[in-house]
Amino acid sequence: MQYFDIILFAILAGFLGIKLYRILGIKKNIINNKNFNEEALKNDQKEQANIKNIVETESENSMDTDNKNGSGINYLKSVDRAFNEKVFLKGATKAFEMILQAKNAGDKKFLISYLEDKIYRIFEKEILEREMKGESIELTVIKAVKSNIEDTQTLDNIAYIKVKFLSEQGVKIKKSDGLTVSDTTDKAIKSEDVWTFSRPLASDNPNWKLFSV
Repeated sequence: MQYFDIILFAILAGFLGIKLYRILGIKKNIINNKNFNEEALKNDQKEQANIKNIVETESENSMDTDNKNGSGINYLKSVDRAFNEKVFLKGATKAFEMILQAKNAGDKKFLISYLEDKIYRIFEKEILEREMKGESIELTVIKAVKSNIEDTQTLDNIAYIKVKFLSEQGVKIKKSDGLTVSDTTDKAIKSEDVWTFSRPLASDNPNWKLFSV
């Protein structure tokens, strides 16, 4: 009888153990699946947020880098709220006089700061040719009498303004031996020049550069 009881209890214990294992195993799987689903959901939400941020950033960058193309003063004012026509003309007129003074004096350091590369090379060539001849401009008299904007274009986020200058100019040219070649400083010659200035719209530098003459 004792052996039978022992065997019966052993069978019952085994059965309960298996049943308990199945229940705990199922519960563990449910918990694991729940944790997995919650983690997957968090990762998915995080990924969606990252994608949203990327899309919004690219959209903003796209808006900032959209090429601005148009013509006329009004268009330039619409894309560059800081632009002022009177202030620009005043600065351009001053630049006109200063650049000519610098070119005649052979001041390349000044010119390279206010000229685009292509026009700088043209001015540099004139200076070098004058030096090769053994000539120098001893005196420059220049006065801008009138200036007005002829045309305005905005291409690929760069503004170009064409300005007509009416001026009186005179120069005194000497040879290296001191001999005067020509002198028009006493009787200035009237001159009409059309210069184009350029400036990137996004530039932090408010100064315009001479683009062409």
